Amino acid sequence: MLTIKPTASVGENPGGDLEVFAVIDGKKVFLPPEANYVMQDRRGLWYYSKRKPRPKEGDWTPNKTSIACRSEGGYVRALKTDTLLPWLDTCQRTVRMVSGAGLAERRPAD
Repeated sequence: MLTIKPTASVGENPGGDLEVFAVIDGKKVFLPPEANYVMQDRRGLWYYSKRKPRPKEGDWTPNKTSIACRSEGGYVRALKTDTLLPWLDTCQRTVRMVSGAGLAERRPAD
């Protein structure tokens, strides 16, 4: 049996001073610190990568990691949304914020 581990969290920060997230389908998706880019493939599945991906043979480069989140029912599933844009236009940078003692002290990470 294949076991999928969650690689992201929807709506709630998993903790830590560094917040790395992307807004996907109107929801804030918190990602691991090594995620620099997020992108969607032709099927509607979302991925993240450390380096800027390039198209290769009709898909993104193979150096990508699937974004998997825990659903409301407690199951871990790959993040899939409707394809609103052509897949080549979905690549975007993640947002990096450093949180201080309170919400007022949040600032963009360097």
